[in-house]
Amino acid sequence: MIAAARRYEISGDSRFRDLSEYFFYEVTTARSYVTAGTSNAEAWLAPPKRLAAELKQSVNTAECCCAYNMLKLTRQLYSWNPSPALFDYYERSLLNHRIGTIRPKVGYTQYYLSLAPGAWKTFNTEDQTFWCCTGSGIEEYSKLNDSIYWKDQEGLYVNLFIPSELDWEEKGFKVRQETQYPESQDVRLTVTAARHDNMALRLRIPGWLQSPPTVKLNGKVLDASAAPGSYLTLSRVWKAGDKVEVRLPMHLHVEVMPDDSHMQAFLYGPLVLAGDLGAEGLTEAHIIGPNLRVGAPIPEQHGSPLGPVNRTPPVPDLEIPSFRASGSDPSSWIKAGDKPLTFRTSGQRKDVTLVPLNSLYDRRYSVYWGVS
Repeated sequence: MIAAARRYEISGDSRFRDLSEYFFYEVTTARSYVTAGTSNAEAWLAPPKRLAAELKQSVNTAECCCAYNMLKLTRQLYSWNPSPALFDYYERSLLNHRIGTIRPKVGYTQYYLSLAPGAWKTFNTEDQTFWCCTGSGIEEYSKLNDSIYWKDQEGLYVNLFIPSELDWEEKGFKVRQETQYPESQDVRLTVTAARHDNMALRLRIPGWLQSPPTVKLNGKVLDASAAPGSYLTLSRVWKAGDKVEVRLPMHLHVEVMPDDSHMQAFLYGPLVLAGDLGAEGLTEAHIIGPNLRVGAPIPEQHGSPLGPVNRTPPVPDLEIPSFRASGSDPSSWIKAGDKPLTFRTSGQRKDVTLVPLNSLYDRRYSVYWGVS
């Protein structure tokens, strides 16, 4: 599909634009889990919008190469039509599927980011087990500055909230972005160099917001803002020292499976939350090297991949808790914990701690829950 998009750019043959745009639409509206990940065992095993049924087919959901290449395709489509909705999708995939699929300290990457209840993250080894996703994972982490900023003849787009500095040499414009997003709700942009030219600065206002955000220019709250899922455009003659500050208030919200309204996932702002189900039975041998096999023996890590089965026992069966919601607003029964971005269910038969999926390693987890 990336090649089809490029063929349209080279040839002008609109069939290839139609093809790549339809494919993006199909994946993002009918084939994607809450993380924006797609695929199951390198395929689709159920009809469109049958994701609850799809999830039961295999534990090998959401191949990392798919997410990686969908980001590439998104960038290409955005270059034709700078829609903020494209970067709402891009942000969700980047924060929830791409970030968090590399193991801290060692740099090993994942094949699948499994969303099977009770799964855990598995990674390649130093030199014995690795996949296409290992290579694309390494490449992804070498270009995290990609697509933060975009430009056109009118000015600059700020699409991602990542600490960074931009030097737009041809315009003589420099800007520094300071933020701890998504750990923090605040983003600050400081102009460090500018010419005496009028230029538009367009800030993406995320679609997950509940209302237009508060924006300050040089410490003064602006009378106008912009609706979630759009751009806030500030056009002026910028000068060094100008500051734009935006607060993006986060809230708990729910996303349900299209074919099962009782199968639900929870998000805080742009972040997908996972329930920490503990590490009982997990060893380094389960986490490093093998493909994920919930409740099954793991392959031998030495010699041929077709060799004898490792004597390491399977991880124990795990009962996945179900929840009873006390209202449509999840904050009525999911409460903030004592650490940032940590939450805890309340009033359930078995309460669970929820944290961003991208921060959870070496633990079993669930993203989707049965909720009544």
